[in-house]
Amino acid sequence: MKQQLYGLIGFPAMHSKSPRMHNTAMKKLNINAKYQAFEFPTELLDSKVEQLKNLNIQGFNVTMPFKKKIIKYLDDLDDTAKKLQSVNTVENVNGKWIGHSTDGEGFWKTIKSDPKTVALIGSGGAAKSILLSKPDNVTVHIFNHKSIRFSQHSEEIKKIMNIELENLSDIESILPKTDLVINATNVGMQDEHSVLSKLDFELMNGGSAVDIIYRDRPTEFLKLAQEAGLKTKNGLDMLVSQGALSFEVWFQRKAPIELMNEVVKK
Repeated sequence: MKQQLYGLIGFPAMHSKSPRMHNTAMKKLNINAKYQAFEFPTELLDSKVEQLKNLNIQGFNVTMPFKKKIIKYLDDLDDTAKKLQSVNTVENVNGKWIGHSTDGEGFWKTIKSDPKTVALIGSGGAAKSILLSKPDNVTVHIFNHKSIRFSQHSEEIKKIMNIELENLSDIESILPKTDLVINATNVGMQDEHSVLSKLDFELMNGGSAVDIIYRDRPTEFLKLAQEAGLKTKNGLDMLVSQGALSFEVWFQRKAPIELMNEVVKK
């Protein structure tokens, strides 16, 4: 029987730990499939989608900058992806591509600290997914820099959760009562910038900081949070958790999450 193909599309994508994680999980469960990363710039999306269709890809993950852009190529969306207008997982069902979003649910499965008040920074697909999936007993304030797309993002967030997108420059007023702050932007992925300063983190009087970026060394956001005495966590747990949910969408089987965790942390 021919080996089935799964993968990840994004730009960048070659740094991703997803292939190692999914290939190990498939091998463990004796699934005849392989998972690989496809990295290409936005202007090649049309031709790459065509290529993936020709390869009869059975499922793939979607990362920046394609979470919204992929939607026009899909045949249907699940309820969460429809609300968010953002997709991180695509499954092939009898030749039809169905979009899902497992980011938010995956994120909250990794949070064990039971926060009450959360400051979420960012208004892209991952941030919206985290917001939509939040537990009922958690209050989330969502912030972003004022930019030309601020009002568009603000309208989208109001539609999803009926809360206001706040200007990042006003975050100081909320930090003293915040137990968890989340960076859901890509600031710090490729450089040493941080969306918050050490002084901002010190306003929190303890608590936790999560950066959904993962890379080999801590981001500046996490370094400054640590210096201010906060507990910190990068995006690896979220990568595994949302990846396990993607795996379950594709194979209708429980993912070997402990093994997946082990592999990405090597």
